[in-house]
Amino acid sequence: MWAAVPWGATRLWAGEETWLDRHPWLRGWIEQDGFDRVWLETLLSPLEPDAKVLHLMDHQTEAKPYHEYRALVINWRRIRIGRTLLRRHRSILTEVEEYYRVPPEIVVALWGLESDFGNNMGRFGVLRTLYTLAAHYPRRGVYFQGELRQFLLLCREEGWDPRKPKGSYAGAMGQVQMMPGSMRRYAVDFDHDGQRDVIGDVTDVLASIASFLHGHGWCPDGRLVQALERRPELAELLAGTAGARRPWSEWRVSGIVWPLDQPEPDPEELLSLIVLEERDGPRYYMTFMNFWVITRWNRSNRFAMAVREFSAELRRMEKACGNMVFRG
Repeated sequence: MWAAVPWGATRLWAGEETWLDRHPWLRGWIEQDGFDRVWLETLLSPLEPDAKVLHLMDHQTEAKPYHEYRALVINWRRIRIGRTLLRRHRSILTEVEEYYRVPPEIVVALWGLESDFGNNMGRFGVLRTLYTLAAHYPRRGVYFQGELRQFLLLCREEGWDPRKPKGSYAGAMGQVQMMPGSMRRYAVDFDHDGQRDVIGDVTDVLASIASFLHGHGWCPDGRLVQALERRPELAELLAGTAGARRPWSEWRVSGIVWPLDQPEPDPEELLSLIVLEERDGPRYYMTFMNFWVITRWNRSNRFAMAVREFSAELRRMEKACGNMVFRG
């Protein structure tokens, strides 16, 4: 883990304008959180914005058409490793499922897609990354100002030197690749060793993934998506309802036709209409609560669908191997 640093202060001359005076969004942290004014300036003022972070924020992999994105993130190597880890950590995953009611294959799929099972936890300094986005990325500046505050609180709570942690170009950390605010709220010490270690402790990693999903309303045995028959009116309907979660009764009145061979949702069940780009054209889906929960982790519908497809492949392989009969 990361070494601690002093959280103390030095003294400035009265009336001297500081770097913090030119960053008014930091003022509340001093009163609300007890951060020392001079310590914040000493920590943050040497930081220069990271141009690569700003570039990557506007050129994310999830922005590719879905069929291209899926090919990048779900491959035979990742499926093979995921299946191996699903079996290796079966006892932990069973305990996690009993406690949080989240299926093992969903947990392992998220683990694989977020950090390649801990092999890629990011190489960007989290402090500089979050400062860059808080101060120099106005489109989402307020959000990242909040995450920078959460990061400093997390460092204080865990005894970390804020200059040491590495993460993604968006400031996500650990094998779970959680943002600091989510890590403070949902990371758990599942093995009761006194640390919420989502860097090197697989037990805490797997449980923290499930904790996040459970905390956002994961429904045991709930569905994720239902593919719809391609109809011309779906494009117009989507344009007027993008992102909306509405009761199924309203979608039905709007003209959504449910597949005859699938059970219809309850009239009051909330669903959303999405479209994903396949090689042969757009494909439309109705998405359920559990799909929405995954998008609380990553707001991309492409990411959430990749989690669904990856987990389904892991489940299919486990079932096939469980039913296999070897003849001597």
